[in-house]
Amino acid sequence: MHKNKYLFCVLLLLFSCKKVDKPVDISSQSEVLKLIQAEKNIQNLSSVAFCVIKNDQILWSDAIGYANKEKKIAATPDTRYFVASISKTVTAVAAMQLYEKGLLDIDADVNIYLPFTVKNPKYPDQKITTRMLLSHSSSISDDRYRELNLICFGFDYPQPLGDFLNDFFTEGRQYYSTKNYYDYSPGAEANYTNVGFALVGYLVERVSGQDFDSYCKTNIFLPLGMTKTEWYLKNTPLDELAIPYSPLVTGVFQSPHLSFPDIPSGTLKTTVNDLSKFLRAIMMNGTFNGYQMLKPETVLLMETATYHLQAGKFIMSYGFGMYYREIGNLNLLGHSGGEQGATSDMVFDPNTNVGAIVFSNTTSISDIDLIVNSLIQYGNTK
Repeated sequence: MHKNKYLFCVLLLLFSCKKVDKPVDISSQSEVLKLIQAEKNIQNLSSVAFCVIKNDQILWSDAIGYANKEKKIAATPDTRYFVASISKTVTAVAAMQLYEKGLLDIDADVNIYLPFTVKNPKYPDQKITTRMLLSHSSSISDDRYRELNLICFGFDYPQPLGDFLNDFFTEGRQYYSTKNYYDYSPGAEANYTNVGFALVGYLVERVSGQDFDSYCKTNIFLPLGMTKTEWYLKNTPLDELAIPYSPLVTGVFQSPHLSFPDIPSGTLKTTVNDLSKFLRAIMMNGTFNGYQMLKPETVLLMETATYHLQAGKFIMSYGFGMYYREIGNLNLLGHSGGEQGATSDMVFDPNTNVGAIVFSNTTSISDIDLIVNSLIQYGNTK
């Protein structure tokens, strides 16, 4: 377990090519903290909050920098951050809970659950399924959605989720466009889509009979003890929420806290300590602190990556709300997040059951992979 003790030189060569005078003990908290501080300074990040977990335990949680620079409020592991697309993992779990109960058939046409029709007009006879939505292979595109620029600052997007999706998918309504779909057929290729994942959240509403926020609180957050996790700004104590720092946001709007219509795709606000409970449940085959969030076989299904055509080649692609990616010499599973004033990552190593969560309230100029890798490597020495 200690063979990775002196990997600092390798890490820096892999990620940043910075000059290294001597190797650093990756098993030492103080040395890893120096690395994180260096990356924070290089990228001019206002703060970095992080935790390392192994099996069902937190090995280390900490934070450096400011959650609010103007008021000199220091970040802590209990500071709430806007974590962007990490949200999708929670949404996927909510859907798979309903799948376990036999209420949601992930291979059925989603239209049997919806009050409006979702159909690629180029392939009107082919169904779109929840499995496709969860693995980003539904042929739904974000191209038109990005053009709409429906971000709100200082308040939650006012239109209910179902109404927005109706406007997006129904021909003749205000947000409909043929650009809402790719030219390929459902299931043929994989392309990341926020609106497609928002539809997963709406399916949770339709099938469960609860609004998405209430469902997640009742079936995920509160049973896991996640008392500092919210989807909406209106429910979040703003004095506990890190200010998002970005030249496109901070100083431009009276309140830089942002929201948008596709809530289940990216508006989650949480702390590294809170989110660690969710990640530990996934890592521990669906159960944490006596609560079975999912069955082990369901977690395995979520973690299983599919193969899809991309650029003419079949490649390993997405699981359900998670995906694999190489960070340094590690193949990690999880999800990252990025938005104006927010950079986040939540991953674990399936081989060692060591996980890391990293939040920053600043747009990263490159990525936070070096920090993530160093934390996983630290956990692997314990």
